[in-house]
Amino acid sequence: MEQTALNFTGLKLSPQCQKLYDRLLLGGITNVEMRDELRLLCYTKRLSELRRILPNENQIETKRLGNGIFEYSIKGN
Repeated sequence: MEQTALNFTGLKLSPQCQKLYDRLLLGGITNVEMRDELRLLCYTKRLSELRRILPNENQIETKRLGNGIFEYSIKGN
């Protein structure tokens, strides 16, 4: 019996971080949308985790929209 090859090179993310990453792949998201749509109360921790894991060409960009609202997007998308 042979064991099939396993892929250990994929991103290892927590469920909440994976939810945020999947949403960022669709396009930009604001901190308000992270709280209301994704129900992430500690979104800054999730963004830090993604910044640490993502390669340099796909870093997360931040744009200030005013009144404490920021939009986050993945640079490569």
